[in-house]
Amino acid sequence: MNKHMENIDLTELEKRLLEEKKRYQEIPVPKELKGKLEETTKKAGKVHRFRIPAAAAAAVALLILLPNTGADIAYAMGNIPVIGKLFQAVTFRDYQYESERFDANVEVPQIIVEDMDENVEGTEEDSKQLQETIEQVNFDIEEVTNQLIEEFKASAELGESYGSLEIHHEMVTDNEQYFTLKLSIYQGAGSGSESYKLYTIDKRSGRRVQIADLFQENSGYADVLSEDIRNQMRAAMAEDEMKAYWVDQTDIPELNWEGIKEDQNFYFDGSGNLVIVFDEYEVAPGYMGAQEFTVEKAVFENLLK
Repeated sequence: MNKHMENIDLTELEKRLLEEKKRYQEIPVPKELKGKLEETTKKAGKVHRFRIPAAAAAAVALLILLPNTGADIAYAMGNIPVIGKLFQAVTFRDYQYESERFDANVEVPQIIVEDMDENVEGTEEDSKQLQETIEQVNFDIEEVTNQLIEEFKASAELGESYGSLEIHHEMVTDNEQYFTLKLSIYQGAGSGSESYKLYTIDKRSGRRVQIADLFQENSGYADVLSEDIRNQMRAAMAEDEMKAYWVDQTDIPELNWEGIKEDQNFYFDGSGNLVIVFDEYEVAPGYMGAQEFTVEKAVFENLLK
């Protein structure tokens, strides 16, 4: 009986996946992006080909390229738990490479919105805005990942050093108003570096938002958030002498962190607190790695729009 029920559920699931794939493929590309998208697609086509250079084959290198086969396969690759949510992040393409000196493990995500017309509060124009925003974000993700893959491939083909590339994604915010996709990037070449790309979309307006868009004009939000984070840095260093942040530096004051930027990476956690995300080397020495600081909602809520 249980097996029979599982088969029924999977059949229904497959129908939903195929419908979602069809809906996504029917989304029109804005005219201003069409030319760039065609160019990017040509580049992406190179990534999709299964190709092992003679030198790599001799070194028993493994190159596996999984093409963009659509949402139905993407869901099957570990994304089934997100089904049922309006905003979904799925892996549309994987790139993997392994040799004696180089390795890569890359997930290229795309954002899909189920029942898009019903997901935007407001006018039909808001719905169109959301559709355009999703297209632009997906286009940006494709360009960023393609560029990193091409740079990695060029280094791997030379084979003169060592290198690695890791790109993964995580849905870090999905509440009534905001959706945020976090792209985590690790590049290794002798030493490694961590960086992030965060894409936050306002579900109500359908627009992508930067941290400055959250706050009232002339609210001084940047100073408020920055001082709270500096206090957290000071407390962490007082508690653990192994921790070091670029704050209160008197010997080399130019190293001191200048504060929140207008395009600062951020997301909201499940309690509505603001999490500020920093790339490696942005606020601390490399051995500290990338850093995140949570600013409690009570600190900034009276400054929000």
